[in-house]
Amino acid sequence: MEQSTILSLPYLAASQDQKHITHNEALQKLDVLTQLAVTSASLTMPPSSPSEGERHIVASSATDAWAGKDGQIAAFQNGAWAYFAPQEGWRVWICDEDSFLCWDGADWILAGGDTTEIQNVNHVGINATADDTNRLALSSPASLFNNDGAGHQIKVNKAAVGDTNSLLFQTNWSGRAEMGCAGNDDWSIKVSADGSSWKTSLSVDKTTGHLSGEAVQSSTSDETAGKLLKVGAFGLGEAVTPPLLVDVDDPDTPCGIWAVVGSATANNASLPTGLGGTSGNKYAVIAVEKYNAGRVRQTVWSTVANDAQVFERWYRGLGWESWRLIYSQGNILGTVAQSSGVPTGAIIERGSNANGEYVRFADGTQICTSVVTGVAIDNVLGNVYRSATFSWTFPAAFVVGSINGAHVTGRLVGNDNSISVNALGGGLLTAATNIRAFAAVSCSSQSVFVNAIGRWY
Repeated sequence: MEQSTILSLPYLAASQDQKHITHNEALQKLDVLTQLAVTSASLTMPPSSPSEGERHIVASSATDAWAGKDGQIAAFQNGAWAYFAPQEGWRVWICDEDSFLCWDGADWILAGGDTTEIQNVNHVGINATADDTNRLALSSPASLFNNDGAGHQIKVNKAAVGDTNSLLFQTNWSGRAEMGCAGNDDWSIKVSADGSSWKTSLSVDKTTGHLSGEAVQSSTSDETAGKLLKVGAFGLGEAVTPPLLVDVDDPDTPCGIWAVVGSATANNASLPTGLGGTSGNKYAVIAVEKYNAGRVRQTVWSTVANDAQVFERWYRGLGWESWRLIYSQGNILGTVAQSSGVPTGAIIERGSNANGEYVRFADGTQICTSVVTGVAIDNVLGNVYRSATFSWTFPAAFVVGSINGAHVTGRLVGNDNSISVNALGGGLLTAATNIRAFAAVSCSSQSVFVNAIGRWY
């Protein structure tokens, strides 16, 4: 045997001449291969001006002087390149990559395993120092998790329900926000101003998917700015009863639909008299609308009456104005009424009795009509005829107004020659007692249409 088994170092032979040549050759190999480190493992051709002792791993598809030497270690010695074929298990430090490679018998791989797989590494620090708690540490302007196929998932697992799997966001190593499943399986977002006191802003129930937390209304009447509304907030989307109105007269009540529940609602007696129920104990629904603190509108209807009456009033910064009835198809016709000249009933009232028909309007106007039959117009008056005086009791009474009671006119029914009918006298309130009819021809029995107009209040 003239050389060593592993590194092929030449042995000195017995009685060999110039033993120093063989000895130096062995030392040169050891100089290359001991504590092996190379400048690079990426070059496919020699550098133009190599330094004495410079070493490289020849990259694949090498050319020039390195052609056919792929994977070998090239060392520049004594002005020429020497080549060393690696053996399985050799390790080498790559200076320009700051990494270890290992020859697996066929290729250079990352020391410790295949280049496609690193398993069971205790700590990994990427531009950072990993420790027993933070076993993977990374310091970088950004991190990229790209898809390998259609998508990409980041999985954060925990051992039991009471444990935590979350993402923690810090400022100067002090926690400021956290999201995940902290201590249970409900997903939540928490925030902190100091890293010690935390508030759960939002929590998603694992069973229902419903939301709760500081960012959600605590009740349907919670008016805290910035909170998410619940179903039923201020009566919106409510399927049963809207939230209780605290005070009928409070102009700061938030916009919405509110329930008035008898005396449980303050200032219940402020509700309109015409609203169903007893004063101070009315049950109703109130809608509140506002433009600003000085422009508020309330609309109310009773929940205990079926009269379909709806009232409204305004707050204009100086206090609440009087309630006003809102008219609709259901209350245009009915009994007219008034209080101190303000209409409180229907818009139009129509009625009839033995004395004729009448129509009353909410502004106070009243019209009465009737037909008086059997009137004889046979008294000669110059070139015409007139009747004796007759009377007509109004079907509805008048009051003294700007025209001093009712004004009565009329015409003859079915007679083209008819002329005006005059009611004599003034101050007609309940009847016209001095009526005469005139005609161009004598009539023994004539029907006379009479009407009166005036005011009912």
